[in-house]
Amino acid sequence: MKKYEPHGDDPTVLLSNGQGGLLLIREQGARALALWANKQEESAFWRADGVPLPELSWNVGGDRTWISPERDYYMDDSGQYAVPAQLDPGKWKVAQSSDSLVAVNMDCELLHGPSGRTVLLHLEKQFTLAPNPYAVNSGSSSRMDESVSYIGYEVHTHMSLTPGASRSGAKDDSAPGFCNLWSVMQVPPRGRILVPSYGPVGPRTMFSQADTVDTELTPHGFRIPCEGAHSFKLSVDALSSTGRFGYLRRLDDNRSSLVVRQFTVHPSGIYPDYPPDDPQYKGSCMQFYYDGGQLGHFAELEYHSPALSIDAPGSSSDVSRVYYFIGPHENIEQISQDMLGLRYGV
Repeated sequence: MKKYEPHGDDPTVLLSNGQGGLLLIREQGARALALWANKQEESAFWRADGVPLPELSWNVGGDRTWISPERDYYMDDSGQYAVPAQLDPGKWKVAQSSDSLVAVNMDCELLHGPSGRTVLLHLEKQFTLAPNPYAVNSGSSSRMDESVSYIGYEVHTHMSLTPGASRSGAKDDSAPGFCNLWSVMQVPPRGRILVPSYGPVGPRTMFSQADTVDTELTPHGFRIPCEGAHSFKLSVDALSSTGRFGYLRRLDDNRSSLVVRQFTVHPSGIYPDYPPDDPQYKGSCMQFYYDGGQLGHFAELEYHSPALSIDAPGSSSDVSRVYYFIGPHENIEQISQDMLGLRYGV
């Protein structure tokens, strides 16, 4: 069932899987704003306090699409950080909606700071619901008894790029530049990010307010607790990434939630988002951020798509799936083991 809920000029669309699971999509920012496995449980996503949600703000929660490299499009020469309003919230419009599909699109222009050149982007997103993987893989159906609730969705994102003009006073309009799709999901704190990897590979620190980030390495992945008062961001390159990560959180003494994201990795693709001390780094495929309670108290599960050059017209497409489960600890732990090869840990 689809429900259309207008809020002034900011409509939302609600998709239902018919089993109590709901996906709320907000036109402003083209966000998957809430994901409920059933009506009695909380959303998979962190969401900013306050009703109505903040106007013209990027920090409202949910699952969003940005553009990277971050330092090239969000920072000026003085190091001041600002999210381009033409990107988020942007001017997205619902182009199509039905009981099973929501499509949104917009056009925007961004400034590539290092070169002083602009890029013209046409962005499209399409949301559909995703079947429960345990309903397809029936041999494992015992994990999904009636005590476990599920909702999932698939999102197709497409970007068309046209090179723009150089701004006056450009530092070096011949400098190479890149542009790529960047997916960012905000989730509540006090859970653990679970990252399977090819081999015992530790993450790279993009930045951290603390001297070290508490990371538990395993032979085939690692866990990151999202707790404490220090912010950090970690990165995994495309050679190590399996194209899947998750977030497991204890809800109470008996129940846990698990969100899993699946996407495509291209080991030879260019992933140009870079840390402050290494602008030549081009391998940041997955990233994990924790705000330390300083921006609203959330963590972010992020991945990037391979980049386009801003020197020539081009296009890029990305498909990912999100699976969300809530149920008894032991069931959720087993689902996490099945889908990620990792459990909550000690």
